[in-house]
Amino acid sequence: MTDDRRQAPRFVIWFPMQLTNDGDSILAISRDVSEVGVLVVAAAAPEVGARVSLTMQLPDDEAGARELEGTIVRVEPNEQDAEGLWRHRVAVALDARVEGLEALLERVSRSSQPPPAS
Repeated sequence: MTDDRRQAPRFVIWFPMQLTNDGDSILAISRDVSEVGVLVVAAAAPEVGARVSLTMQLPDDEAGARELEGTIVRVEPNEQDAEGLWRHRVAVALDARVEGLEALLERVSRSSQPPPAS
């Protein structure tokens, strides 16, 4: 038995995002996204506990660019890019569940998968 504390399915989807903290903007790339949180890689590391605004634009999202609010719950080194631009992995817990986002994430995730090998 595993201890899975996730409150919503996560989808591995890479797209640009922007985190804004105290007027400072941080460019980020999503690693995985759910209706309740986001894991990104980022060039800067905000403080755990910091309040952030997160702007994301998914393909085919009729809502357009989404402005979400959340709290930084974890910051750790990104071992896959320790000396590069995306040095930090940043986890954001969203203030409110984004209803309907799961269906959109599933659709985008399916459409971004490579076709099966022949």
